Order: sequence, then C-alpha cells, then structure tokens
Amino acid sequence: MGKVTLYGFDASPPFRAAKMSCAALGVEYTVKYVDVTQMENRRPEYLKLNPIHTVPTMVDGDYVLFDSHAISCYLANKYGKDDKWYPKDPCQRGIVDQRLHFDCSVLGIALRNVGVPLLFGKQPNEKTIAPLVKAVKSLDKLLGDNEFIALNHPTIADCHCSATVLSIQALLPNAVTSRVAAWLERCKTALPGFEKINNPALEQLQTLREMGRSKL
Repeated sequence: MGKVTLYGFDASPPFRAAKMSCAALGVEYTVKYVDVTQMENRRPEYLKLNPIHTVPTMVDGDYVLFDSHAISCYLANKYGKDDKWYPKDPCQRGIVDQRLHFDCSVLGIALRNVGVPLLFGKQPNEKTIAPLVKAVKSLDKLLGDNEFIALNHPTIADCHCSATVLSIQALLPNAVTSRVAAWLERCKTALPGFEKINNPALEQLQTLREMGRSKL
C-alpha cells in the first residue's frame, strides 16, 4: 500500500478528520499544506485537483477525491483491515453514515458560519452563533448515554464529529455541553493520533477566538 496525499489546512476540521481516519485505518499519508487564508486553494494547480476549492483533497495514485466524509469512507472501504471503523452491517453502517451526514450538513455548516468569518478577520454575530449552539445540543441528543457517537466503539463518525467539536470548543467553549465534552475526552484516547493531529490547530483556533473575543 502506497501513501496517499492529503491537501489541507490544520485549522480545517475536515482536513483533521481525514488525517484521523488515516491514522485509525493504518493508512500512511503525506501532507501538502494549502493555506486558505492566503487563497492557495484558488491557485490553478489546486483547482485542477479540486475545482470547488475546498479542503481536504486526497490523491491516491491517479485517483483524486475531495470531501472529507467521502475520503474517509473510501479509505475504509479500500484499506480497512476489518470493518471496525466503518461497519459492513447495513444497520450499523446506516447509523455511522447518519452521523457523518449530521457532521456535514448540520454541525459543520454551523461551525463554518462562525469560523470562516473569523478566519478572514470578521467577527461573528448572534445570528450565526445561535445555530451553532443548537447544533451542539442536537449532537448531545444523538450521543445520549452512549460512549461514542454512533456505536459502542469508535468509528470514522467519531473522527469527523470530534474534529468539528474540538474547533467549536476552542472558539465557543460555552456551547459545548458537559456530555459532549466528556465524549470528546474519550475520543482523545480512543482515536489514534488524536492529539498529534489536532494540537497544531489549537493555537490557530485560539488566535481566531481572540480575534472575535468581543462576540464570543
């Protein structure tokens, strides 16, 4: 198995989620950093790989794929030694997929509406903060009394949701409920490479928080 290449930016939860999925699945990878604050994701060479200029983008040989959730599913399907991280059972996979879609369509969008303006020096407002608080409360309900977000063991859904929640916690600490915070602590030990992958982003996120501290 050769190394895959991931293009991205540490402050991006989807980029970190893709890296955590690689670590969980034992997939070797190299990183090519794309600084979105400097618009490097709009450069012609990157747009050839990803015409919608999002991060991350994955290159595996001649195969190019973007969207972190699609990347994680692809890696699990192709390289997973077993189905622990992305079950083959339709019912279990359905729950994992639902959590991935929740991260993409609810949690991630709510964070993006707060985080992206901060990334470019603009402050968030109550209109953008309120949906983020609501999204975390919904995650709390999905978690319930479970140890992990989808099943009774960690899956790629935990890789994705934890990367997003870590950013939320860094930018808006009061939005994270105690139950979600406890789950995030479990992820730190249950997900391979969690701290190594996420710690470099925390300084960037702290800087963003300071930029918008009057609103956060």
